[in-house]
Amino acid sequence: MTMRTYESLPTAAARIGVSVKTIRRRIAEGVLPVYRCGRILRLDPEDVDAMFSRYQQWTASEFSSKGRGPTRRAS
Repeated sequence: MTMRTYESLPTAAARIGVSVKTIRRRIAEGVLPVYRCGRILRLDPEDVDAMFSRYQQWTASEFSSKGRGPTRRAS
């Protein structure tokens, strides 16, 4: 049997490079499930990783000349 591991909010935030406030915001939005044991909140690392989605790659021609990111395309 595989043992499940959980991490604290500060540990998860540090691991993915965001603030604890951002983690709490994602929990409040319902994006990130949280496990509670009394007053202690814990996160499943797989749930934290699942918040991320792959973003499309941009080509060099899609970036503006001033380096402000991709240019908008007319629809």
